[in-house]
Amino acid sequence: MSTAPTDAATTTAPEPDLTPDDLIARAIALRPELIENQADAEARSFYSEQMHQKFLDAGFYRTYVPRRYGGYEFDVKTMTRLQLELARGDMSTAWCVGLASNHALQVASWFPQEAQTQALGGGNFRAASVAAPTVTATPFDGGWEINGTIGYCSGIPYSNWYMGQAIMPGKQESGEPRMMLFIAPESEWEMLNDWGDQLGLRGSGSHSIRFEKGRIASHLALEDTTMIDVDPSNGTPGLELHGNPLYCGRALCVFTMSVAGLVIGGAYNALDEYERLDAQQAHAVAADDHSAPRTPTSSAGTGSPARRSGPPRPRS
Repeated sequence: MSTAPTDAATTTAPEPDLTPDDLIARAIALRPELIENQADAEARSFYSEQMHQKFLDAGFYRTYVPRRYGGYEFDVKTMTRLQLELARGDMSTAWCVGLASNHALQVASWFPQEAQTQALGGGNFRAASVAAPTVTATPFDGGWEINGTIGYCSGIPYSNWYMGQAIMPGKQESGEPRMMLFIAPESEWEMLNDWGDQLGLRGSGSHSIRFEKGRIASHLALEDTTMIDVDPSNGTPGLELHGNPLYCGRALCVFTMSVAGLVIGGAYNALDEYERLDAQQAHAVAADDHSAPRTPTSSAGTGSPARRSGPPRPRS
C-alpha cells in the first residue's frame, strides 16, 4: 500500500507569471536540439535524462496540473500547441512527453481531493495511461491489489504514476465485467524492456508495465468507471475543488485533439526536412552550373555562350 502523504499544502508554481506564449516559445527553442537527438531517442526507445531535465525546467509537465498543486493550469489549446511544436522537432519525443503530461487533466477532474493531493501535490506528476482493461483488481486490506500486464504505455519511462482500467470482481447488469479506473504510484509496477523494434515511434517510450501484487488505497480507485465515458453533466470533484471548467470534461475529445497536435507537428517536421533537402539540392545544382565550362553557341557570329541542356535552375 502506498504511504505517500495525503495532506500536502497548496504549492506555488516555480514560475507563477509564466504565460502560455512563454511555454510555447520554449518548445520552439528546443526544436534544433530535438531534431539533433532524434536518432539517439530512437536507439534508447525514449528521450534522454538530459532532455527530461530540460522539459522539467521548461514546465511542460505542469501544463495541466492545477495551480493549487504547483502547476500552470493552462488550457487545452496550449497543451495541443505545445505537443505540436515539440513534434515538429521529434514526433517520438513529443508523443512520450505529451502523453506523460496529458493525464494530469483527468486526475484533476475526476478523482477525489485526497487522491489529487497525493498524486498531484507539489506539481511533480507524470502519468502514462491506457484505456484497455488488461489487469485485474481484487479487494485487499481496505484498498485494491492490481495484477497483470499492460502494453503500449506511452510516456512511461519518466512517469511516476500510472492511470488505467482494471477488471473488478462481479458483473454489470448487462453481464459485462465491472470496470475500475485507478491511479497507481511507480512503486507498484515495473516497466518492461519491450519497446523499440517496430518501424514508427521508436522513441516514444511506449513500453509495457507489469503489476505483481500492486497495492493501492481505495481513494485512488473509482469503481464502475471507465475513462472513455465519464459523465461530467452533474459536475466533477475537480470543478468543485479548482473552480475551473477545464476540470469538468470528458476524455476522448481532449485525447483526440492531443493526438491531432502530435500528428500535425510530425507533418510539419517532414515538410521542414523536405524544404531543407530541396534547398540543399538547389544550392548543389547552382554550384554545378557555375563551375561548368562555357562553350560557344553554334549560331555563327553571335559570340554568345550556349545554354546548358537540362532543367531550369531552381531559385536559391
